[in-house]
Amino acid sequence: MLFLATAILSASIHFAGAVDAPVVPGVAVTAPGEPGGPPLADTAAPPRGDEPATVDTTPGLEQVAVCRALATAEPSTTTGARPSTAAPDLTVPACLAELRGASSPALTALGDSFDPVGDDASRLSAVLTAGADAPTTAAWWAGLDDSRRLGLVAAVPGVVGQLEGVPYSVRDQANRLFLGAATLALHDRDETAAEQVGDDARSAMLGQVQLALADRSAGDEDRQLIALDTVMPGRAAVSVGSLDTADDVSVLVPGMFFTVQGQMVDWAETAGQLHDEQRAWTYLLARSDARPLDSVAVVAWMGYRTPDLTNVYTLDLARQGAGHLEDALSGLDAARASDAPRVTVVAHSYGSTTATLALSSGRVSVDSLALLGSPGSVVPTAAMLSVADDDVYAAAGSFDPVAGSGYFGVDPGTGAFGAVLLHTGGGDDSVTGRALRAALGHNDYLLPGTESMRSLALIALGHGDMVDGDERGPGEPRPDGPELALVRPQDVYLRD
Repeated sequence: MLFLATAILSASIHFAGAVDAPVVPGVAVTAPGEPGGPPLADTAAPPRGDEPATVDTTPGLEQVAVCRALATAEPSTTTGARPSTAAPDLTVPACLAELRGASSPALTALGDSFDPVGDDASRLSAVLTAGADAPTTAAWWAGLDDSRRLGLVAAVPGVVGQLEGVPYSVRDQANRLFLGAATLALHDRDETAAEQVGDDARSAMLGQVQLALADRSAGDEDRQLIALDTVMPGRAAVSVGSLDTADDVSVLVPGMFFTVQGQMVDWAETAGQLHDEQRAWTYLLARSDARPLDSVAVVAWMGYRTPDLTNVYTLDLARQGAGHLEDALSGLDAARASDAPRVTVVAHSYGSTTATLALSSGRVSVDSLALLGSPGSVVPTAAMLSVADDDVYAAAGSFDPVAGSGYFGVDPGTGAFGAVLLHTGGGDDSVTGRALRAALGHNDYLLPGTESMRSLALIALGHGDMVDGDERGPGEPRPDGPELALVRPQDVYLRD
């Protein structure tokens, strides 16, 4: 069944070829306190691999050899998202301590020693994120003085920009520096002896990130580049609105065929359109009950490698993506610990399965979850997801061949799952009277002017009670859709 569905999708969705992303080595982590800083033992999460070995974390004031070794270690040959094998002296606490205490010339030397297009920075940021949880990183950053923070951004922007728990304004500045430096380095070695296979694709991928940041076709608010991994096929996240201050934050998780090179601009535009819908409703709601306007931010999150037709039949990429999504949500919690926003995850297609993996791990939680066109949840009921008050919604268009397939688990659209099944048929808005379009196909849910887009905006603002949906009892089936054999390719298309 899913093969036919994916074949239909492939006839109409534009996608770029993806290359296996290298797996960076994980690190066995202890939690000793850093000299002169907050104790790590109180905040570090349990390691996700082998038991750690205790190490000396005395900072090297003139060298940053530990961080350099972590950045240039050979990729692991094992499979899996987060292997945890490393030499005893290659530890995240030691690296963080040395970044705190190293001299400015040592930091400059570290940055200069990295490869110019970002591979070393991506590896180091990956092991730091995997080896130190977001609260630990947030506490480490808070313990640095301003000059050291500026020095780190200048010397290793590709590392600072990926550290979960660091303020998003800082990460945006660092990632933009990283983006510019990597783009220039690729340009400088174009058509020279230093040029490497894949440079053209990487340049195109980075160009799409730049276009996504510059685009103002929707969501006319400052954009933040909150994540950037330059290793192909690339990972990135762009926020429309400030994640440092927004009252309501939505995180958009994409499904299959989405790559940074192919869909970053489109996904950021989608985030902007949802942002516009949310902003419109904040004005309407404020006028009705005299409340102050909520500020909103919507993240176009492309933080994992999504599948194509060759690898969509397993959960391997969903598991890796779930780990990255957990990190992103933990980073938001840590960065906004003193002023927590309302957080909603909006996950489409394969991304909905990825989201159920992340939110059933017990490591992160959100306020609301919307699963759009889902091929299945890894847990049988919404109550098993870490979502406040079981505020879970599902959408299944009548001509969506993926929704209801249950390929990866329980269909969130069934009554037994316990989610509110959103109406997607369109009609007149009960509040504004405007005509709402139907969302029938697999990629219609986030189109402007649809009933589903209206519902997602209200859910993100904490007004799920205003959406039209069915809270059906256990055992009640989802509405019947057409036979897959009757679905035409044009019924499942890339959003405009």
